[in-house]
Amino acid sequence: RVNIQLVQSVEDLCCPVCQDIFRDPVVLLCSHSFCEDCLQGWRRQKQTQECPVCRKRSLSKPHVSLVLKNLCEAFLQERDQRSSEALCSLHSEKLKLFCLDHQQPVCVVCRDSETHSNHRFRPIDEAAQQHKKDLQEALEPLKDKLNVFERVKEECDKTAKHIKVQALRTETKIKQQFKMLHQFLENEEEARMVALREEEEQKSRSMKEKMEALSREIAALSDTEPQRSS
Repeated sequence: RVNIQLVQSVEDLCCPVCQDIFRDPVVLLCSHSFCEDCLQGWRRQKQTQECPVCRKRSLSKPHVSLVLKNLCEAFLQERDQRSSEALCSLHSEKLKLFCLDHQQPVCVVCRDSETHSNHRFRPIDEAAQQHKKDLQEALEPLKDKLNVFERVKEECDKTAKHIKVQALRTETKIKQQFKMLHQFLENEEEARMVALREEEEQKSRSMKEKMEALSREIAALSDTEPQRSS
């Protein structure tokens, strides 16, 4: 494990470019260190191979600083560990106890204070387990209701699917019936048009025959008129 106490301040672990804890630190020949991405980005922007701090030109490839990288990772790990520990807002002590009367976590200094005089306490881990158990028991009726709701929802989903399938079948049936009706009407129209044309031809033929008969009678009468005159 890397000894973080070797670092005098947090600033020693900060990149001069991004002002944040080093990420993949590299070191130049001038001994200045930077995040690898920060150095490359700065050089692309400035279009130079100079050090961002001392401006010394360095054409060689920066070296990866494993020691600095390990120091940064150890620092971040300890910082996260410290931040995860709950501390008392009044005494900055670890919250190791749980006050059953106030229903809140407390430290050992709070336990001896007047605010919690004659109160009942439990180790916070034990209290957490009890609260977890109580919560699980309280959740059981809700789980039962949830199961009922899920079953009802499942039935509703089945009913909705059935209604949808039934509607699609009815729609298909209606379309088929109307298609058959259209075909019947088309056939009926064609049949009536054929009958109409046959009737028209028959009447026209009959009328033509009458016209021809009249013409013959007129011609016959015309032939007899001179004979009457003589």
